[in-house]
Amino acid sequence: MGREKIKVPGKVYEELTALQREIHFTQDHQDTIKKAEDRGYMNAANWIRENERAYKIGFAWGFESEGDAPQGNLRDIPVREAPAPKRTISRPATLQPRSGKKSSGSGSSGGIIAGIKNWLGKYF
Repeated sequence: MGREKIKVPGKVYEELTALQREIHFTQDHQDTIKKAEDRGYMNAANWIRENERAYKIGFAWGFESEGDAPQGNLRDIPVREAPAPKRTISRPATLQPRSGKKSSGSGSSGGIIAGIKNWLGKYF
């Protein structure tokens, strides 16, 4: 026996392909049957139950449909589309730059030390 893919009926192939996308196949065919039944893939579950040896070989070498080509998968996953371009809104600057001269800390100019001096001047 050569390394050929295991041929399965078209509906079983579709369900096995969909099942392969959803779970990680295991060599434990009982576990795979349970997972197939849980997901509603009854054709695949029945085929695996009836063809344990063929499933184990197909697990290693792959499966193919007995028909010419598969008619599509049971649950096709759509191709991911390119993300939409991000749109940005230009906004005017809200902060005005300070003048180049630094104040010496007197008067009503800001700063912690100037605030402390003003407070001390009021009360002491």
